[in-house]
Amino acid sequence: MWNYLLTHTPLLYMTQGLWRDEAFSVLMAEKPLSFIMTHLGFEPPVYYVLLHGWIRLFGSSDISVKILSLIGYVLATWVVIEWGAQMFKKHWLSFFLPVFFFFNPMLLYYAFEVRTYAWYAFFSVGMLYAYSTKRWNLFIAAAVLGFYTHVYIFPYFCAIVLHWFITEKPWKRSSVKKVFSTMAFRSIVIIFAFMLPWLIRIVFLTNRLSQSWYFPADIRLIYSALGNIFTGYEGTPWYGWRYTKYLSFFILCFSLLSASDKKHRYRNMLYLLFGYVPLAVIIGISFLQPLYVVRYMIPTVIAEILIITTALAAMKNTLLSRFLAGILLLFTFAVNFWIPEHHKKIAIRETVGNVHMLLEKKDVILAEDALIFLETLFYAKDRNTVYVINPMKETVPWYIGNSLITQDRMISEYPEYPRRAFLIHKNGSFDVVYRIPM
Repeated sequence: MWNYLLTHTPLLYMTQGLWRDEAFSVLMAEKPLSFIMTHLGFEPPVYYVLLHGWIRLFGSSDISVKILSLIGYVLATWVVIEWGAQMFKKHWLSFFLPVFFFFNPMLLYYAFEVRTYAWYAFFSVGMLYAYSTKRWNLFIAAAVLGFYTHVYIFPYFCAIVLHWFITEKPWKRSSVKKVFSTMAFRSIVIIFAFMLPWLIRIVFLTNRLSQSWYFPADIRLIYSALGNIFTGYEGTPWYGWRYTKYLSFFILCFSLLSASDKKHRYRNMLYLLFGYVPLAVIIGISFLQPLYVVRYMIPTVIAEILIITTALAAMKNTLLSRFLAGILLLFTFAVNFWIPEHHKKIAIRETVGNVHMLLEKKDVILAEDALIFLETLFYAKDRNTVYVINPMKETVPWYIGNSLITQDRMISEYPEYPRRAFLIHKNGSFDVVYRIPM
């Protein structure tokens, strides 16, 4: 029973080892702040600075660094609890909303990943909540910190600005001065001013996108995007596409129902714009220049949760809305039992642990490829013994983490016996290799 829980429920996310991007996060955060600020490329620094301070206080064990992400997710849930209580008062939906949010399969998975995503979710929720409740200082803080956590929050901020233009109609104001004097407009200007330096930096780095791992968009993605984002499905197992397109259809139906609520027209419009406009823009651009990645669209799943909840609120038949809410929760729990085994990471932690039992003083550990180097380096007891084998002296792509995979960490041939190398393969296995002296 315990083994089943560890392999078929979200408990797996806490107990399994780190993969390459997570190892990059920790190894980067262990560096001095000056190094972090100058070697991140596209990625903004807020999460790495947070992780840097966290590691100094609590260490860099797997559990420790995952807890930081979990804290961001718990804070996001706390905001949703407060928001639900304000939005629905003592209605049963004030309980449904935070439960539906907390157990969302995509959000729950990234709540344990040692990456920016849990804090990206927190700042996205905070930005949307602050705008909805007109808490402008909080809106500025959430938007700016969110952008410097993950740059993909920018189109979601623009969706909020679009909502402000539609609802406030500033062009109809009697004078420009009255528009400028509103706190909403001032907040938008302040946020954009803070974002501008990093936006300029991104423009200067766009040439890097010619070397990218992003996949181009296709028609299948358009059909399935809403379902993919809600479940966190990224193509494994292959047959998931046939189901996420149906889920996308149901989410679209809930969206139409939410939009039909005349009493809360502008409130629900915000969630629809927030969820759909950035998604449509990014998928559209991705037909020309791939930019779409499921996990980068975390604010859209937040919007989906709000859209579905407001659609339930718009139903006049209370029995039907409660029945559908129960089905949605059961579906969410079912996905959380189905999807974890498809989120299993290669057990490099265990592999390196086995290598350490055989490793002798002069031996080294080699990563078969740069793709497996960072997690190998992270789990090695002595990082000075870890290298990546690179006989062709190929350049490491920026998106693998070339700021941490430097030339002094690369070798072009195996060591000469009696010195041995333990070669870690991408599938998690290892071999003992060496050259015979001539």
